[in-house]
Amino acid sequence: ALALNRLSGNGGDPVVELQTNFGGGKTHALIALYHLVSGDPALGTLPGIEDVMQAANVKELPRANRAVLVGTKLNVSIGQKKPEGIVISTMWGEMAYQLGGLEGYEIVARNDQDGTSPGSDTLKELFERFSPAIILIDEWIAFARNLYRERREEKLLAGSFESNMTFAQTLTEAANRSQNALVVASIPASDNEIGGEGGMEALERIQNTFKRLETVWKPATAEESFSIVRRR
Repeated sequence: ALALNRLSGNGGDPVVELQTNFGGGKTHALIALYHLVSGDPALGTLPGIEDVMQAANVKELPRANRAVLVGTKLNVSIGQKKPEGIVISTMWGEMAYQLGGLEGYEIVARNDQDGTSPGSDTLKELFERFSPAIILIDEWIAFARNLYRERREEKLLAGSFESNMTFAQTLTEAANRSQNALVVASIPASDNEIGGEGGMEALERIQNTFKRLETVWKPATAEESFSIVRRR
């Protein structure tokens, strides 16, 4: 209901943190959101959708431009090659491309090429041009871990650890300043998913950034997560 409100321009929180232990349903929640705002008319016939729409006070499901950023899929060293022949280096470049294709990418192209985080004004422009916009982020800590080195000398295509932490801040600020933009990120609550000093540093920095604007939603409690993993 929160996502439908936000993407329909009816207010609502701009940033949502999905936080559970391992096996708590974070990725499944992201997948459900991805399909919910796909514009597929068949969704309106699914059981339970009508109740969700009533709770959100919307008469139809919004169709949103979607960006899915999976930290374990993105490669910090070689980037992502696209059919148009370009290679996208950073998380923000990938986000912009998914939201608006080459037109969206051009808004952040310079920042993508030099590995610097775009400012919130730039991201606000992106969100407003391709609104409604939903950004779904999974395994963010795993991605940031790959960038973390106390004395890293070589420059990675994905940008530095610090530029990626700055991106977390500008992303949430831009979403807050845009009427129809929503950021949903899964944040691990399990030590097994955090993984070492780099993961802990990234977790603390991202959580501190999100706390200013976020709504925390837990798809499953610790007890429910145990039952889910056991059944698997």
